[in-house]
Amino acid sequence: MTTPGAPYTFAFNGWLFGGPGQGVQVLNIDGLEDVPTLRTQDESRGYSDGQFSGRDFLNGRSIVTTLQIMSDSVNPMQTYLLQLKNNLLSQTTGLGTLQMYLPNRGVQRVYARVRRRNIDIDPDYVYGRATAKVEFFCPDPRIYNDIETSSTFVANAGSLRTYNRTYNLTYSIAAAATGFTTVTQVGNYETWPVFTITGACTAPVITNVTTGQTLTFPSLTMSAGDTLTVNSDLRTVLLNGGAARNLLGNTSAWWSLPPNVATTFTLSAAAGTPSATITFRDAYI
Repeated sequence: MTTPGAPYTFAFNGWLFGGPGQGVQVLNIDGLEDVPTLRTQDESRGYSDGQFSGRDFLNGRSIVTTLQIMSDSVNPMQTYLLQLKNNLLSQTTGLGTLQMYLPNRGVQRVYARVRRRNIDIDPDYVYGRATAKVEFFCPDPRIYNDIETSSTFVANAGSLRTYNRTYNLTYSIAAAATGFTTVTQVGNYETWPVFTITGACTAPVITNVTTGQTLTFPSLTMSAGDTLTVNSDLRTVLLNGGAARNLLGNTSAWWSLPPNVATTFTLSAAAGTPSATITFRDAYI
């Protein structure tokens, strides 16, 4: 997929527009720097003035771009207009990737689909200049860094009892010692990580040491090469690509990565030495 390589260059699913040498230029963007509309949970105070303040959540983000299509020394306007029409299409399901390169921000991305495309036919159109308005709708309002951050940590083999020992001893189930990693996401809004655990192991546990929360899989036994993918945003659990949400322990909790806070995770298992990888993108609003 082609990625924007110069300021003010954009790409939707790899199709470049805006920036140096492009036949489709960006005149205006509305909604990219705005705070999306809010879904509020305020309640009436009944027979009293005012309201009880509830929680506020962000709705999806709408990004409206005004685009200019012009003839140049290489191609007529209609050639570039056809490229626009072929690449900025509505879709029934799924989302595309809209990448943007703005000064001092590097390449960022949102996940969007085209919801509206208006192309004016006016006197300018006759002379080789067209104007289009394209609306991208992003169900997830966050703006992400294009580069994904990842860190891998491994559960080390547990230590065994050494001899000579003094009896009587109380025996318990031996658990593998924990590996750990510490990550910090540098955006200005929370982001939700994905964890991938690779076997072989029994009953793996990921612990958020910073908050004390855990993701447990008490009935899971993984063979070498098995992978368990846990998406904390979508709340999904996949074992070798198949749905496995039923493996999640009852005491498990979902968590996000807050901005500019170091968060430490440990990995342990009742048996085996699995590894886990956390992946995420820094998020902005």
